[in-house]
Amino acid sequence: MKNSTATTNADRGRNVGGKRGFTLVELLVVIAIIGSLAAILMPAIQAAREAARRQLCGDNLRQLSLATAEYEAAIRHFPAGRVGCDDTTGVSACPPGLPAARKTAASGFVTLLPHLEQQPLYAQLNVSQGGLWNRNIDDLGWFSSPEKAEGVMQRPSIFVCPSDDSTAISEVYAPVLAATGSYCFVQGTKGPAALRAVAKYENDGMFLYVLPRRASEVGDGLSQTMLLGEVLMSDIWESSNTWTYARLNADCLRTTEYAVNTPPGQGTSYERQNGAMGSYHPGGALFAFGDGHVEFLEDQIDLEIYRAKSTISGNE
Repeated sequence: MKNSTATTNADRGRNVGGKRGFTLVELLVVIAIIGSLAAILMPAIQAAREAARRQLCGDNLRQLSLATAEYEAAIRHFPAGRVGCDDTTGVSACPPGLPAARKTAASGFVTLLPHLEQQPLYAQLNVSQGGLWNRNIDDLGWFSSPEKAEGVMQRPSIFVCPSDDSTAISEVYAPVLAATGSYCFVQGTKGPAALRAVAKYENDGMFLYVLPRRASEVGDGLSQTMLLGEVLMSDIWESSNTWTYARLNADCLRTTEYAVNTPPGQGTSYERQNGAMGSYHPGGALFAFGDGHVEFLEDQIDLEIYRAKSTISGNE
């Protein structure tokens, strides 16, 4: 009995002031539990992050649509999708013999800059003197202007979806290094399958080459008419999206000929560009409408409904 008591007291003495450590088995169990919890929580965390990014993207599109409305209120018409002409012949808006400076491919986003608190950048790009992206990409003599070259490389955050992982500077038009963007103007339903002059100057959406729309032309109502959409992979040729540049089926001008999130280069295309819109948000893409509201349209949206939303006066 004495021996037992002595042993117990000795054990107690050894534990006084100390803490019993974890065994290897206990430690492994704890690590396994933590790993399981992380695996369970990670998708929820990622979903929450994407929801926040989608909200910010929607805010960008809303601000862009409101800037478009401000432009219309000030100028009495909406901006053209592309500021100037190209070499298309037989178009009354672009008669033969125009100088290169009148054939500027500057996008409508450039004209919105003063309404987005970007007046210094607008002045730097100075489209009215010498043009910008003249005659598409095959006449870049104006790019000897260091100010314009530096301006084209600027990437205001308003033009970038937080979920977009495209590179900020594209080498699509190398040696010109221009900033990419996540958003585009909606031209209507006529894409690469249509005659090029028709798609450029006679499309059924809000934004055309050179020719601006007026609010009175929007017979379907502004709340039912798309202004802006999103773009996938803006840094590759098949889906090039330089925010300062506007070109049929690419670079800020897109159509609803193809469904939301149709992969770049798929289907009928012109120079491998199909003009489709899409996003990095799972299941669909965001679109801004003429009254300033933003909708998330799912990949599975009926194609006829999708196209109807992109026309200004289809009576759908």
